[in-house]
Amino acid sequence: YQPPTLDIATLGKILGVLGFAAFTYTLLLSVRIPFQEKIFGDLGNSYRFHQTIGTLALMMLALHPVFLAWQYFIFSPKDAGMFLLPIGGDIPKTLGVLGLYLMTVCIICTYYVKLPYHTWKTVHKFLSVAFVLGALHSVLIIGDIQFMPALKILFFLFFVAGVGAILYRVLFNKIFVRRAQYTVTSVHVINNTFIDVTLTPKEKPITVMPGQFAYVTYTSNSVKSEEHPFSVASSKPDGTLRFISKKLGDFTNTLPNLQIGDTAMIEGPYGSFSFSRGSTTQCWIAGGIGITPFLAFAEALPYTHNATLVYAIRNDQENAVASDLERLKNTKSNLNVIIWNSEKQGYLTAKDALNGFDPSNVDIFLC
Repeated sequence: YQPPTLDIATLGKILGVLGFAAFTYTLLLSVRIPFQEKIFGDLGNSYRFHQTIGTLALMMLALHPVFLAWQYFIFSPKDAGMFLLPIGGDIPKTLGVLGLYLMTVCIICTYYVKLPYHTWKTVHKFLSVAFVLGALHSVLIIGDIQFMPALKILFFLFFVAGVGAILYRVLFNKIFVRRAQYTVTSVHVINNTFIDVTLTPKEKPITVMPGQFAYVTYTSNSVKSEEHPFSVASSKPDGTLRFISKKLGDFTNTLPNLQIGDTAMIEGPYGSFSFSRGSTTQCWIAGGIGITPFLAFAEALPYTHNATLVYAIRNDQENAVASDLERLKNTKSNLNVIIWNSEKQGYLTAKDALNGFDPSNVDIFLC
């Protein structure tokens, strides 16, 4: 067997290998396993990287058949077009084309179509089907992979890793991913805009550090059983959790319908947003519902630290936590609370937020 020379068709094959490797990696980045945050510093960072690698995977996998089709195009554009269609008796090629088309549709829906969250998640799961189709195409196609043992083993490892990630997240996550069951003990609607929910544990609670978030799935007759991430506004020693959310979409608009006694499954916590990463002089800037992690910060703020919380709101009706801030002002002598009303004072600027600070001697946290 002679190794192929580097021409446009060979470049197409190389892009296929690299694209499939990137696709595998995107699946591994989506499983939410604990060491992800240690590698990337934060789960959000790993998801942003997942998005970037997923885009690169699509670009490379889209160019893979186009470059292969070029050898037909120079003789017959019609044959090149037929090569890119999932027709004919070549099953491995058909699997690859179908996988690429499905991946393309899913990515377009992810980036460019505004879908309800639960629909978006369902569409995203079809990327797993696209991966399996692509994997079968790779191992069944008659080509260089069949004649290069090292490449064949590499593709097999990609296949095992990708399918393992799919099984872990989609099928077996309820077995392998630890979740704790909670009960809804209070529901308060604030200014007809914000929903303040308190949950108490029915079993061993999760341990949450100030600033972290968790994935919440409610079991209720009036709220969809969908998994959504929310910052934890407070976590008490007995495991009680408090979440404050804003009515911003199809799901959060239904949260006022929660009933006392409804249950919730909590997965997490995740996130490394923590005041302990900063110096002893800090400025916290909260915009709207971004106040939630700072409530947890304030409750845990040690007297070795001094912090100024600047809470930017559109108007008084947007103040979701007026009573909490009043209590904190009265009980935390090392916390300065500033409420910035943009209707009365204009938009908050960095100069406004850092008024009175030496910019070289303060750490800034923004949510």
